[in-house]
Order: sequence, then C-alpha cells, then structure tokens
Amino acid sequence: MKIKEIRETWIHTHFLTDGERLSVYETKRIKREMEDFLRKLGIVFGIHFRHFPSEKGIRIVLECRPFPEVLEKIKKKLSQLLEPIPSSQYETKVKVRDECKER
Repeated sequence: MKIKEIRETWIHTHFLTDGERLSVYETKRIKREMEDFLRKLGIVFGIHFRHFPSEKGIRIVLECRPFPEVLEKIKKKLSQLLEPIPSSQYETKVKVRDECKER
C-alpha cells in the first residue's frame, strides 16, 4: 500500500492511500506504531482511519498539521508501515468448470 496524496484541511492532515481494506490487526498496529512515533516527535495528537464510499482508498488522518520538515518524517514512517500491506487484500479468482466433463 502506498500514499498517493497528502491533503491538509483546517486542522487535520489526510494521507490518501491506494489501499482498499485494512484488517483490524493492521489498523491497530499502524495506529500504535504511528502514535509512539508521533510522541517521540513531541506531537500529542493521534491518527484515525476514514473511508468515503465516493472515493477509492483509505484515508489515514493525522489530527494536526505539523511543520513541513516534521510532516516529511511522518510521511516516511507511515510509508514504511504501509509498504508490506498489499493495496488489494482480496484476490478474486474465477474458476470455470466444464460441466459436461464432470458428468
């Protein structure tokens, strides 16, 4: 999974990803590791996850707007955590059977 875009709103920073789904385990792991990392940077705000039906991908929302040099460190750490996660975790496999041969 990769970060496609970063958007800043009035008080939040949104990391838009190309991922379709995150498991509960991955969500908790990312949240735990990112919040530990943020605390080391002196940031007391956390993150949360959002998904809008109107757009593809998952948003990871940082509940503040850090300075540009700190934002770059946060993006790098988040990218490292997302890298091993596939964008689409569910493969669709279609198997065609020839019913005439099975009889």
